[in-house]
Amino acid sequence: MGAGRPILPPMPLPYYRNLTDDDLKALFAYLKSLPAIKNAVPAPVAAADLK
Repeated sequence: MGAGRPILPPMPLPYYRNLTDDDLKALFAYLKSLPAIKNAVPAPVAAADLK
């Protein structure tokens, strides 16, 4: 990160769209079970400023 490499795509949408309702419920339950973390989020950068 921060070395100028692309990080897209952020989510493998073709995979997620094939999940069943039970899969999504299990995934949601798992994510809700994880403890919260503190994460400093940097300010957004315009695409024109990336080069």
